[in-house]
Amino acid sequence: MDNVSYQRFSRIKIREVKPDFMKFKLRDIDSSIANTLRHIMIAKVPTIAIDLVEIEVNSSVLNYEFTSHRLGLIPLTSECAMRMRFSRDYDACDGDGQYEYYSVEFYLRVKYLSD
Repeated sequence: MDNVSYQRFSRIKIREVKPDFMKFKLRDIDSSIANTLRHIMIAKVPTIAIDLVEIEVNSSVLNYEFTSHRLGLIPLTSECAMRMRFSRDYDACDGDGQYEYYSVEFYLRVKYLSD
């Protein structure tokens, strides 16, 4: 038997670096390692998500639960995301008046205009 090594040596080429941006190219890397790297990078980006949806009028074909679920899947980036607190970890109604640490409100008013 020959002593053949099937080991691949991964290569990374840095193309561009900025304070909040980096462009690079991976070569000869196992897809599981690349996917792990992708998950780590996504986890380090501070995001907030929509948790509670109140719909006043729904005239669309999509029901309330479907629309709420889809809105919750959108990762929202925010500069204040690192200052946010989880409402499940803190008592949001403790009377300290600092509700901005627990929630952000978005209002969406949509009107469909047919042609």
